Amino acid sequence: MEAPVNLFLFCLCGAIACLSPIQDAAKDLPQVLTQIDQQSSDISSLKATFRQVKHSSILRKPLVSSGTIQMLEDRVRWDTKEPNASVLLASSEGVRIYYPDLNVIEVYRLSDQLRQLAGSPVFRLSELNRNFTIDSNLKTSDSGVLSLELIPRDESLRKHLKSIRLDVHAETGIVRQVELRNVDDERTEISFERIRVNPTLTTRDLDLDVPENVRTVHPLGNDPELDTSINGAGT
Repeated sequence: MEAPVNLFLFCLCGAIACLSPIQDAAKDLPQVLTQIDQQSSDISSLKATFRQVKHSSILRKPLVSSGTIQMLEDRVRWDTKEPNASVLLASSEGVRIYYPDLNVIEVYRLSDQLRQLAGSPVFRLSELNRNFTIDSNLKTSDSGVLSLELIPRDESLRKHLKSIRLDVHAETGIVRQVELRNVDDERTEISFERIRVNPTLTTRDLDLDVPENVRTVHPLGNDPELDTSINGAGT
C-alpha cells in the first residue's frame, strides 16, 4: 500500500462521498460550497458500492478493485472484494487494514489533517478549505455532473498529491467519481454506485473482527503501545 497517499485517499473519499444536493449550480462557488456544507448536516450514514481503477506507467494494464463502503458517525469501512479481499476501517482513532488471506492487520496513526477528514463521514467545508484550494467552472455536463478541483495547500501533501477532481451530481449532490492524480501523473479513479443515503446502520455493522492470532504490523513505524486504543475502536 502506498501509505501516505492511499490512506489520504480513503479518508478523503469517506469524508466527501455524501455531499448534499446543489440546488442552483449557477451560484458562485463560495455559495455552492456553503450550501453543500449546510445541507450535509442531515446525512448521518451511507452505503454504496465502489470501483477503483489505478493507472500507472509501471502497470501493464490498469489495476481494478471493487467492493462496498459503509459510513456511520466517525467511522468509514471499505470492504474490497476483488481482486483480493481486505477490510479498511478509518476513524478519528486511526486506520486499520485487515488482509484475511495473510492474517495480517496494518495499523496507522493519522496526522491531524487525516484525523479530521476521517472523523466525519460528511462534507465539511472548513476542513476542505483548510487543506485545499477549491475551484470549479460551475458548469454541469449533459448528465448533470459538476466537477470540483481540489489542490493541496500543505507542502507535505504536495510532495505526493497533485490534485483531486470530484464529479458531483448537481441534482442529488452525490459524488459519482473521484480522480486523484499524484506528482508522477499516476491516476486513481474511484466511482460510486448503488448509493443509499441515511440507511439504518449500527456501529456493529462497521466493527472489524479479526482472529486472536492475527499479526499486527506498523508500516509507518507507529508506536506499538498505541495499539490498544486504536484496536479498541470498532472491535
